Amino acid sequence: MPSFPLAPRLRISLPLSGLLIAARMAGQDAAGAALAAALIGAMLAPAARPLGIAGAAVATGGATALWVAHPGMAEAVLAALPLAGNLALAWHFGATLRPGRDPLITRYTRFEHAEVSAGLARYTRRLTLLWAGFFLLCAAVNAATLAGHGPAAGPFAVFNLGLAAAFFLGEHLARAVLFPELGRARPSRTLRAVWRAEVVPHAH
Repeated sequence: MPSFPLAPRLRISLPLSGLLIAARMAGQDAAGAALAAALIGAMLAPAARPLGIAGAAVATGGATALWVAHPGMAEAVLAALPLAGNLALAWHFGATLRPGRDPLITRYTRFEHAEVSAGLARYTRRLTLLWAGFFLLCAAVNAATLAGHGPAAGPFAVFNLGLAAAFFLGEHLARAVLFPELGRARPSRTLRAVWRAEVVPHAH
């Protein structure tokens, strides 16, 4: 089954993120909406090579630019951005749980520890599932907000980020208790493992 690495997506999405921030600061909602769509297109593109990812970004951004030319559409696209972001993250984790795939956190753990025991493999698979569920739950709240029944978008975005950080840090405490043989679980080591797995070319 094909694997779609994160590294080429980051090479395209990070510049788009900078342009999106600049457009938002300048009050250019239409440009911001098109850039946001291009960013999502890059992250979700069903391609592994930069050319295919860039093509998906251009297609989604261009189509959105035409759509937001109508009054009120730019604001609607920007309001949907948190929902799209959480769904993209849920997909990024959840897609690796399909048969024949290495669960995402299991893969990261292999870059942190030379061997992954059966117990650790079960734990990291469940943890991957929990992260996918976390982002799906946040996406459900985003959808409720868009429908007029959820919390205010701004405060919930801050809460969303804070809760994700607490989940990330709390998991390290749980792992240290459950797997003392691995030594102290450090967030910095986890982030280095993610970097090696996703960003450093041909890392092993």
